[in-house]
Amino acid sequence: MIIGYYDKTGDQQIRARWQQLLQTAFARPNLARPNLARPDLARLNLAGPDFVALDSAAGRHADIALVWGPPAGLLASCKRLRLIISLGQGVDHIMRDPDLPDTVPVCRLVDPDMAHALSQWVIAVLLDHLRDGPAYREQAAGRVFQQRPQIQTLDLPVAVYGLGAIGRVIAERLAAIGFQVLGWAASQKSLPDIACHSGPAGWQHCLQTARAHICILPLTKKTENLFNAKAFAQMPKASYFINGGRGRQLVEEDLLAAIQSGQLAGAALDVFRTEPLPEEHAFWLEPRITIWPHVAARTNPETASRQVIAAIEAVLDGQLPANLLDRTRGY
Repeated sequence: MIIGYYDKTGDQQIRARWQQLLQTAFARPNLARPNLARPDLARLNLAGPDFVALDSAAGRHADIALVWGPPAGLLASCKRLRLIISLGQGVDHIMRDPDLPDTVPVCRLVDPDMAHALSQWVIAVLLDHLRDGPAYREQAAGRVFQQRPQIQTLDLPVAVYGLGAIGRVIAERLAAIGFQVLGWAASQKSLPDIACHSGPAGWQHCLQTARAHICILPLTKKTENLFNAKAFAQMPKASYFINGGRGRQLVEEDLLAAIQSGQLAGAALDVFRTEPLPEEHAFWLEPRITIWPHVAARTNPETASRQVIAAIEAVLDGQLPANLLDRTRGY
């Protein structure tokens, strides 16, 4: 079995850890599955499967592709692929490839560790804003010891856009620390202590009611450019915007204009239309925008590898793995 790996970040430490975990998991003959769809894949040697760069000559013969941000055409060039696994919960980085093979199943990671990390990030940046962290740090730099009026946060309405595996954890944890949480999703959800909404009317209600707006939506044709001048104009004045979804869901110049006009108090952004964020980008010069380099929830091989192993085993058994991409929805 050949596992082809591609991660556009080029982090060799992470690559080495994935290789160690997967080779260890499969480094033995598996005698428990005598009726595999591909018996040859069951006869693994003691060294485990070959773990190669997907964009190498050996990668062209890969059975499994484990990827983040593969260049267009790379997956189509691997003619033996039986499964494509996203190295994150999002699959838009795979879906944008016009040559994505139609017949190869694609699955995404739904790792509780990612939900835990992203929920911590959202809570951290939201509380930092509400408790005047930037202003107090500026005062401290000037040795100014002065109190500021404290914002009342008990039952403060906040909206979470996207109530999937990550969004629902964020919503539940915000509710647990005293916020009045509204949630919006493409289809109606039901979550304890969360006022769930869907559809255009629900979208308008969340925009017009919440004082903080948190985007955790998947990127699809319907969510691209969703947060724009029209959306910001409907938010209560001095609202705060947090984006942990995808950069292309935000019209960046509209956000900048909303902040500079005073319509929004500021924003915390972990994702951008172009990454790394260009040095000349206007966001760098706006102190009310907190910039994070796509680190709110990084994939943890230690926990995510369990799902990758389970997905590979399912394919070896002739089954479909969990968390499959629905190509009609785009996620």
